[in-house]
Amino acid sequence: MKKLTLLFLIVFNFTNVFPQTFVTHNTSTLQVSIFNNGYIGHNFDATQGGGVVFGSAPDAMFTAGVMFGDNVRGVNGMVGSFVQGTPQLPIIADLQNTVPFTPFTSDPYFNQITEARMNDGLAPLPYNVTIKQKSYSNTGDKFVIITYELTNNSSNTYSNFRVGIFADWDVGAAAYLNNRRGMDIPRNLVYQYLQGTQDPNYYGVVALSGLTGGTSTDIFPGDVNTIRNEVYLLISNIYDSTSSTRLGDFRSFIGSGPYTFSPGSTLNVAFAIVVGTNLADLQTSADAAVFKYNNYILPVELTSFTASVNLNGDVSLEWITETEINNHGFVVERKTDNTDFTSIGFVKGNGTTTERKIYTFTDKNLEAGKYYYRLKQIDFNGQFEYSDIIEVEVTPVNKYLLEQNYPNPFNPSTVISWQSPVDSWQTLKVYDILGNEVATLINEFKNAGKYSIRFDMKDLAPGTYFYQLKIGDVVQTKKMTLLK
Repeated sequence: MKKLTLLFLIVFNFTNVFPQTFVTHNTSTLQVSIFNNGYIGHNFDATQGGGVVFGSAPDAMFTAGVMFGDNVRGVNGMVGSFVQGTPQLPIIADLQNTVPFTPFTSDPYFNQITEARMNDGLAPLPYNVTIKQKSYSNTGDKFVIITYELTNNSSNTYSNFRVGIFADWDVGAAAYLNNRRGMDIPRNLVYQYLQGTQDPNYYGVVALSGLTGGTSTDIFPGDVNTIRNEVYLLISNIYDSTSSTRLGDFRSFIGSGPYTFSPGSTLNVAFAIVVGTNLADLQTSADAAVFKYNNYILPVELTSFTASVNLNGDVSLEWITETEINNHGFVVERKTDNTDFTSIGFVKGNGTTTERKIYTFTDKNLEAGKYYYRLKQIDFNGQFEYSDIIEVEVTPVNKYLLEQNYPNPFNPSTVISWQSPVDSWQTLKVYDILGNEVATLINEFKNAGKYSIRFDMKDLAPGTYFYQLKIGDVVQTKKMTLLK
């Protein structure tokens, strides 16, 4: 029975929101099981899942899983293995799945795609993070790509936040004590292989979002108070042991970051399980995974999507992207409580860019009520993904109101806004300080609503002026100042 070197063991008793299940990607040469609560290959004691099987070689994975955290609390996630004894227990097991697995779907580049959602609600100190996990594979590939979209649902900003993978490889199955380890830092790759004949292949994990920490080790110290922070250090710093000739039962750690994870924001981080018949073939698999991720998966990183209502009752939408890959553009969709989403406009994207981009769209001529908006981001290849839904309420005009002009003081022009709850004849006039009329801005019948007008006073002398709104018997007056 396999033995894990530990000073202490952290134990959690938990029940998932949905039962722990897995699906197995099969590329015809590689099989990888993915769990709906963050495990990869097998669960913590290898009693569930199909592992990682390459060709006719024995299962090379004992257990693996995703983890994340900052330098204060350390990691939450799924870090499994076991020690001798009964029961066999996980080290860290914090994630619970919140929706059932989606069935396998496909697109032009991957014939097996599935999705699961989870959160860290089982952790002693949750970060209050939700995770959308998607995994991708295609016939003939020697890799499976796993993406994680993390959303910060807390009111805290987490600095130095990192996301990583723990992988307990057992290359050669029963010969796991004869494993060797290595890193290919330019490829963001941590790998293991066997010093022996039971399995000649190489197995590894690639950090597709960048490598900032990683190693393979068979020394796993820690106690109940420190183990989460010590695991955090293993995905925060690079400890390259490629030159080591020592054999052992190694566990790989690999991490991306650091990120500043603010409330309501999302992080998109990805890894790939890769295999090869030798080191050169493993490196080729890693390069292929990077290419496919960068060209066919890497999402448009939408960091903000907001809505506001102006005085005219128009809804102004604004969204910000940090990175874009093959982004054709955004379809803006709107719905109400009584209607489905429909397209109301299109905003062209910026193709491929790593620069921050700000987009805007204005939805005009709306009646009072509640509206829901979402973005349909479309790639040049036709793939698309929806944003989260935001809502905004356009309130009815229920009172007479003449707003203070803006800017004020001003030179030479300013904007005057007002609203009326009734259909009526309206006049808006400007007077000097002596009460002489100097301009008539509005003198017409208008429907109930919100209005604004820009007034240019470049031909008038600087000083104090008054503008007056008359709607039936209602009269409102404000003062404004024209500068030199």
